[in-house]
Amino acid sequence: MKRVVACMSAMFLTGTLAVAQPNPVVQMTVTLPGGQTKDLTAPESGVATFTLNDGTEIGVRPTILDSKPWTRVVVTFFKMPTATHATEEIGAVELKAGGPAAQSKTSPLFKVAVTSVSEPVGANTTTTS
Repeated sequence: MKRVVACMSAMFLTGTLAVAQPNPVVQMTVTLPGGQTKDLTAPESGVATFTLNDGTEIGVRPTILDSKPWTRVVVTFFKMPTATHATEEIGAVELKAGGPAAQSKTSPLFKVAVTSVSEPVGANTTTTS
């Protein structure tokens, strides 16, 4: 009986993993306080990072709020951890993909735009006839 349950569990897990899809990819443009622009790419709910002139590492996490075609995205900013400082969320901005840049309410201030959201490279697509 234990073998049957183990076998069925393994088959269920394998089937679940086979249909898991990678997250959509979000492309963003962030303008830093000094005017420098960073083009960032991260999977949905993943993190992209950049470093400020003072050495502070900032993380940027896009979270998609709607289903495909993925037009509403919240971009959350974090101060990344150091030896003496834990990760700290410093603010978030809700944006429309392909829309204008918006000013963050963070310290320091950033302008951020979601330039596009796309299928991940190598994503399995299904077509029906």
